[in-house]
Amino acid sequence: MSITSSTGKPIHVKVVTDIRDGHRKETNSFEAKGMYYEKENAVYVTYKEQQEMGDIQTIVKIGTEEVMVTRSGAVKMKQQFRKKERTFTNYTSPYGPLHMETFTHNFEYKQSRTKGTLFVTYDLHLQGEQAGKYALTISFKEELIS
Repeated sequence: MSITSSTGKPIHVKVVTDIRDGHRKETNSFEAKGMYYEKENAVYVTYKEQQEMGDIQTIVKIGTEEVMVTRSGAVKMKQQFRKKERTFTNYTSPYGPLHMETFTHNFEYKQSRTKGTLFVTYDLHLQGEQAGKYALTISFKEELIS
């Protein structure tokens, strides 16, 4: 992607993932510093996640018809979300590749001048097995530099 950091705004990102698997519910969340960009009718949110297996750079592209989450570094993945559609990709980690299938129920993006929230609900299958029902919320607010 040819976005230069001079065109972006520094942001504070919070990512919350709720996973339901039968009666079990798990919530994962983390916060990070990132950047916000607007380019060609899309919004881009970038951030770096630190995991035990290494750093993961994430780029979230939010358009009107689809959301794309691209991860690189310790894991590699390009996950597409299109309302009421099934999409396929491979998730590669130090443990090897996994085939991912995503069925997106819905996504919604709301933005004001200095903050935004993306909400995505989807079903996930890994290697053909149901991995749960997911609700992903990515919220951000502009970092005010004093």
